[in-house]
Parts: sequence; C-alpha cells; structure tokens
Amino acid sequence: MNYLDFAINQIIREQGIPHEWNSLIKDELKNLNIKNGLDRKNLTDIPFVTIDGEDAKDFDDAVFCSVNKSSYTLKVAIADVASVVLPNTELDKEAFRRGTSIYFPSTVIPMLPEIISNNICSLVQDEIRNVLICEIVFNSNGEINSYKFFEAQIRSFKRFTYNEIENNKIKESNIFDSIESLKKLTNILLQNKTQRNALEIESTEPYINIDDVGNILDISTPKRLFAHQMIEESMIAANICAAKFLKKHYGFGVYRVHEEPESLKIENLKKFFSLKGHSNKKNLSTLNLINSLIGHANKDENNRLLNILILQSLKRAQYSSKQIGHFGLQLKEYSHFTSPIRRYPDLLVHRMIKTILNNSNNDFKQENLEDDLGELTLLEKRAEISSRQVNQQLICYQLKKFIGNEFVSFVVGVTEFGLFCEIDNYHISGLLHVSDLKRDRYIFDSQANILKGRNTGKTYRIGQKILVQLANVIPEERKIILIPKK
Repeated sequence: MNYLDFAINQIIREQGIPHEWNSLIKDELKNLNIKNGLDRKNLTDIPFVTIDGEDAKDFDDAVFCSVNKSSYTLKVAIADVASVVLPNTELDKEAFRRGTSIYFPSTVIPMLPEIISNNICSLVQDEIRNVLICEIVFNSNGEINSYKFFEAQIRSFKRFTYNEIENNKIKESNIFDSIESLKKLTNILLQNKTQRNALEIESTEPYINIDDVGNILDISTPKRLFAHQMIEESMIAANICAAKFLKKHYGFGVYRVHEEPESLKIENLKKFFSLKGHSNKKNLSTLNLINSLIGHANKDENNRLLNILILQSLKRAQYSSKQIGHFGLQLKEYSHFTSPIRRYPDLLVHRMIKTILNNSNNDFKQENLEDDLGELTLLEKRAEISSRQVNQQLICYQLKKFIGNEFVSFVVGVTEFGLFCEIDNYHISGLLHVSDLKRDRYIFDSQANILKGRNTGKTYRIGQKILVQLANVIPEERKIILIPKK
C-alpha cells in the first residue's frame, strides 16, 4: 500500500466516511430508469463546451454565450442528475449519507457511483446528455434582465481545460464566438463584483502532485486564471437565478449563506495588520475594512500567510432554508445549483426546480429541509477536513526525510503552550513548544495574542518569521515538532 492509499484509508476510519456501494445500490444501478419529465428541448446543435481542470472526470456543467448590441444571453447547462437519482431510493439515501464528493490527490470518494458521475450524467464531449438549463439574459451593464429554467438535451462540442482557454487554443469558429462573448460578459460581471465590494481572497489550498506510489513530486498553490473566473462567474449567475426561482415559488429554498464575521475576530485582525503597517481608517464598515486588508495583503511578500489570517477571521459558509444572504459575495440571494454530481444540496435544488417545471406534487417542507441542510453542512465540513488531513499526512511523509534540517517558518498561531509555525513552501504547520524557547520564561497574553518573555520582554506573534529546525515528524498523527534554530 502506497502513502496515499494509507493516508486515505486512515482518514476513512477516523472520520467514518462511507466509501463502498452496497448490494442494494448495485442492483439499482443495473435497472436505472432515466425519467425525462417534460418534453426536452433539443439543443444538440448549440456548441456548448465544458471547461475544467486537466484531471477532471465528472463534468457537471457546460456553457454557451451569445451577444447582440444590447444584451448577452448565457446558457448554463447542468447535468440532470435528478432524472437519474430519484428520491428515497437506496442510491439517493447513500448520496445523502455522503453529502458530497471528497477530493484527494489523484483520487476521489464520489457522492455517486462512477457509472453516473463519470458516464451517464457527465457532460462528456460528443455525447448527448440530459440537462437542466438556466438561460440568463443580461443587459449591457451585466444586470440580469430575465432568466428561465427548462429541461433539454445537449451535446458538448468540446472538452476544454482552463489552460487551453487561457492560451486561446480554440480552433473551431462556432465555439470561438461563444468563448469570446463569454470573455466580454465575464469582464463586465467582474466589474460589478468589484463595485459591490465582494471579497476576492486568493485560495490558500495547495495542489499536491504525486507519483504512482504516493511520493510527492511538488507542492504548489494553483494560479487563478481568467478562464477560472469565466466559469466561476457563469456559475454564480446561475446560482443567483436558482435562489430567486426558489424564493418566488416556495418562499424558502436551499440557500448558500455566509454571515458577517464576529466583531472580536475583526478587532484582532485589525490589531495584527496595524503591526504590519496597515493604516486603518476609522469608521470603516466590516466589509470595507476586510477589503482594505485584502488589498494590503496582496502587496505583501507574505501574501499567503496574510490571506490565511483573513480567511480565519471569516465565518464558514453554510446551507440553510432561510434567505440570510452571502456576505463574501455580497448577494441577498444565493444558492448552489451547478454541481449536482458532487453536492447533494445542488441535487435538492434541481428537484425543487423540476417540481415546478413539471407541475408535480410539492412535498417540500421548510422544517424538514432545514434539518437536512444542517446535516449536509456538517458533511461538507467533514469532506474539507478529510481532504486537508490527507494532504497534511502526505506532506509529513515527505518532510520525514528532512528531520534535522533548518527551515524558514512563519508563526500562524499563538497559544499558551507554544507557537504553530508554517514551514515555508510546504503549506503545513508544526508546533514549537514554549519549553523549547530557551533563555526565558514565556507567558501567553491572550489580549494581545502574543508570547512574551518575562525577563527579556521578547515577544512572539502571528506573522513573525522564525528559523526553525525540524526535530521530528509523525505522519500517522500529522504531527510536526519544531525547535528554534540552534
């Protein structure tokens, strides 16, 4: 068993992650009956394309965009998983039990069996697939004039990677026009996002490239391309429309909500950035303050560390049947509609929309939905923790080779028992115990969030650069022990 398999199996045991398909599900898969519902529109002649990462296998979404003098029309086609995974089936129960697909380096624990996620429902190039379309008409300012949902069939004309779009590797003239229109629309939508002060924090999650036996080849922070933003903005627009649709027809829905951060965390963040030379203007709103700090962080050489600290000050996004709004995106209405292959809340949204389109009996109750969404929020958190812990364990295996070596580190956490220091270029932190800080006795000041030497007055605080020595690594416990450079 290689390092990756060992780490995944350990996390499966620790987190209690379902990862096998029982016999009842296997029987259902043999007898899948795809329900079409309404007469589907035939859009197989429209040059939809998918744009994803190079290692993607489950294609949820495809896009097509056209423009005239006064408006843009964006068609977002999403795999019609709801026509395959029916409520209260064994397959549906297992999908809910998993909640979401969990992604690890080079592998995935899927929410749905691969015959569905990578084949029957996946928008594979040159294959006709059932989809749920969100068609949006924007005016020249990027405002939504109108939208509609309908069932259709499409054929993906081309499977593009983000890099191919970024490098303009488009040879087909009919596809080229659509991509160029989408680029223009994306630029307008990004301007609107800036104007409403939506938060734009760079991702801090590392990409780990491994070989066949689970050894790390390299660790990097993926570069965010304009091609990523093209798809992101398309999906955000469709998610907004889904939220509006649910609100209109139900009065409640499956919303993706993000609350404003707690004032104490913001105050601590302000204190830290003031030490970094950021001059905070008085009476700034929480939103404007965070955006100001993001701008300051992006100019700093320790950009990754500062973005981590900003993210830590924000609340987690959750699912709710109540329309609370999304602080990060600065939207009143927002849902998750675009990834039903890998997220159960999206599948719920599809079912609610299709119930209206098909004039079916509505048995959705808000109180039941709220309970389910609370559980799905917890399952999402479990998936994120599991993915992060596997990455950490792989990095620990790599670092074990370098016990005794010296590294540059940055303090990312201060406690009464020591400092958590992130090792530069490895995206992982280890503990430097307070007892190893020699020549003084250090006391934790919870108000200032520092360790301070009783005799010398020397302080350790978040963001500080420290030269450390790697004393020990225990991969199975994802534990790294550091000591100060000798």
